[in-house]
Amino acid sequence: MDYPFTTDGCSGGMTSGWRLITGHDPPWNDLCVEHDKIYWRGGSVRDRRAADRWLRRRVAGRGFPRTAYCMWLAVRAFGHPLLPLPWRWGYGWRWPRAYEDDDVWVGRLQR
Repeated sequence: MDYPFTTDGCSGGMTSGWRLITGHDPPWNDLCVEHDKIYWRGGSVRDRRAADRWLRRRVAGRGFPRTAYCMWLAVRAFGHPLLPLPWRWGYGWRWPRAYEDDDVWVGRLQR
């Protein structure tokens, strides 16, 4: 890894906004931290898909299905490893860094 692990809880201002309004973390903040650990490490296309599904299911399981769906949409749209964002897939590595299996994946697309 090129960078030490960091987290902002739930990205996109969700944790900071929740704290500002309520004075405490959102009830699913620990799940976002776990999700960030997976995103920091990075991996394959399948790993990212599984991590995002895991987050959606766990947040929904705590009684917030609409929030879970919105979070899932956000991470799917803005978590791609080639986006120069601080919360991208594999953010523990220098940018740009593609999926671990990109050579295999791109090869399949070219056939």
